[in-house]
Amino acid sequence: MTADPGILAGRAAGTSVPRLEADSFVSGRAAFAADFIPAGALHLRVVRSTEARAQILAIDKDAAVAVPGAVAVVTGADLARVTDPTPSRFAKDRFPGPLDVRSLAVGEVLYVGEPVAAVLATSAGAARHAASVVKVKYRPGAPILDTATALVSAEAVHASWGTNVAARDLIRTGDPESVFASADVVVGGEVSVDSSTSAPMETRVYIAEWDARAHRLTLTGTFQMPHPSRWAVAQALRLREGQVRIVAPNMGGTFGLKMVGHPEEVLVGALAREFGKPVVFVEDRQECFLARGREQHHTYALAARADGRMVAFCNKMTVDIGSVGAGGGWQMGLVAAALFPSVYDIPNCKVECKLVTTNKPPWQGVRGYGKEIANLVMERAVDRLATELGVDPLELRRLNVLPKEKLPYRLPSGMLIDSGDYPGALDDLRAMLAVPAWPAPAVTVARRRKVVGQGFAFELTPEGASFPGALPSGFETSTVRVDPSGEVVVLTSVTSPGGGNETGIAQLVGDVFGLPPDAIRVVQGDTDLNPFGVGNTSSRSLMFGGAAAVAAAQEVAAKLARCGANLLETEEDDVVYRAGQLVSRRSPDHAVPFARAALAVYTHTFTAAAAVDLPLQATRSYKAENVRHAPDEHGRISAYPSFPYSVHAAAVEVCYATGVTKVLDYAVVHDCGHVVNPDLVDGQIRGAVAMGIGAALWERMPSDHKGRLNADRFKAYLLPRAPDLPRIRLGHRVTPSPFHPLGMKGAGESGLGGAFAATANAVGAALGPAAKFLDAFPATPPRILSALRRSST
Repeated sequence: MTADPGILAGRAAGTSVPRLEADSFVSGRAAFAADFIPAGALHLRVVRSTEARAQILAIDKDAAVAVPGAVAVVTGADLARVTDPTPSRFAKDRFPGPLDVRSLAVGEVLYVGEPVAAVLATSAGAARHAASVVKVKYRPGAPILDTATALVSAEAVHASWGTNVAARDLIRTGDPESVFASADVVVGGEVSVDSSTSAPMETRVYIAEWDARAHRLTLTGTFQMPHPSRWAVAQALRLREGQVRIVAPNMGGTFGLKMVGHPEEVLVGALAREFGKPVVFVEDRQECFLARGREQHHTYALAARADGRMVAFCNKMTVDIGSVGAGGGWQMGLVAAALFPSVYDIPNCKVECKLVTTNKPPWQGVRGYGKEIANLVMERAVDRLATELGVDPLELRRLNVLPKEKLPYRLPSGMLIDSGDYPGALDDLRAMLAVPAWPAPAVTVARRRKVVGQGFAFELTPEGASFPGALPSGFETSTVRVDPSGEVVVLTSVTSPGGGNETGIAQLVGDVFGLPPDAIRVVQGDTDLNPFGVGNTSSRSLMFGGAAAVAAAQEVAAKLARCGANLLETEEDDVVYRAGQLVSRRSPDHAVPFARAALAVYTHTFTAAAAVDLPLQATRSYKAENVRHAPDEHGRISAYPSFPYSVHAAAVEVCYATGVTKVLDYAVVHDCGHVVNPDLVDGQIRGAVAMGIGAALWERMPSDHKGRLNADRFKAYLLPRAPDLPRIRLGHRVTPSPFHPLGMKGAGESGLGGAFAATANAVGAALGPAAKFLDAFPATPPRILSALRRSST
């Protein structure tokens, strides 16, 4: 596929055009999934396991079905008669054995919160009441709740596997062992990261309607990936894909949560078909907190010469992925391993990664998708080295980052970094820090037992995930058509989680036709209307879907230009699109309105549209170019095509008496290649930085000794509030990707990993010598006080 990179120098692309239909959101008129619940729908409430590991002996339904409004109680055995296991859209060949994931547990449960039974009732209240009186009799077993136990246990979480190591990876380049033995300086440490979650504003909602005459199912809801979800649901319900329609209306954030594989997607469809009425599931906030990720432990070492040049890096990582479900969240651990040593030119590396199963809920996708953890660990190691050498942490980074001339550059994992200017980004950050407002550590502050630390971090964020064996892998599709009225419609496979990518697509397509963005109608999220593709994940919306839309628009524009040439009695290459008209380049006053030309194509097909391939419609796909699935000489592949990056600085005040932290200031320089809409990109970065600060300081999901969550509501799971965050100052660099037709890299995840690392490093800087004892994150007040105590003794 080819497209003109000059499109980004067009009339709208590259400018902060206001978001399309923004008024409908701020006025409350925008419709979300729950707004489509039909009258008379049955409400689904899931009975969930109270045990982390147990055999199911019996399920007593009697009290539940006696509740007024209750319709039915369905067990795993009941459901298994009419459904198959839900398939994963990711290849499972890394796993040591088979994986059958049922929407309701059959025979045993593997984690607290696993669906055990489904209750249907005529109202949400009746369903909740009936579910609360379903009595499940268990024979509890001893749950495996940490990786240390899992690795030595004779029993496997997934019994058919015979092991609790779900997958492993070994990444190696050079000769790290001998280099460590002869290095001038070696620093090492540990980093543990707690479970956390995506916590979108809108929880998951699924509405199923079965058409008995057409023998067809329509699912409306929070589907981040409509086409893959259609495939998975059809497989589980024993239907053809054409018998399932997925509709995804506006969403209130996803951050990875609303990808494929949730059991309720299949449940509502199966129950709607069996009971002949619409069935709705609305997830409550406690259920939303079952989605977990990020929990892992790293032991790292970094070797350098006396002058600060890094020469070797090693890391052993053990990742607690819980039990494995139909979703692909477990892959985040492997992605983290593949990112080392990020932006640094370190010739000798060794990374050992184990994904370990425990009796905890399965990992679900969460923003950053593992990359944020790799950036945290790498940047903690670099800061430890700077402290050991007594050098400026920014200058140490400058000495060791990959120079611009060395890119593209292949990481030890096989991924090929496309482009960047890391020293230039450091210069930009330095300039931002030179302003008087930037807080510096002050003695007067320290006397009040409060110390300000400054932390810095690079972030490398591979985007456009194109995993081998995934359904689908590495492409998106867009259709562009011009109707007889002159309306331009874009139907694209990418969906919008609420970030406004439809505006960016409209900007790109509008510039092809010389029309303003609000003249373009973008249709998303309907498998009956939209062409096949992944949907929304890994910053692919504009990078993939936008590129496909530009190519399709250019094809249609070429058709319409031929009609314009006929109407203007000139040559086709003389016709240009300008301000809603087709204009003669040689005679600018000679023009025809866009809508008139479009109508002429359909009404004068043998004159005005002579030699025009009808209709005015084209479908094009964009397939990532910088991807390699054939293993290289080391057996490595490259599944990410683009590598946006950023460099961050944070100022954090730490109270030595209480351990309480306060973020005082923040600056970041970001590079995502060519930018279509700066305001939308800035919004993405600021949101990601807020999430990274939260992950560094507050957000965690601890469990008790029985595997039950202790943080299942916002009273206990501490998201950053507006007063907790400083003004986030942004700078941009633009180094276009040479592998993308429009020079894009993606901007949907960048910022989180850098903020996580820079904030953690700022806390470390404030702690001084005690920083080496801060090895678990988030850096909560008890952990900060513990580090100070350990340092003093």
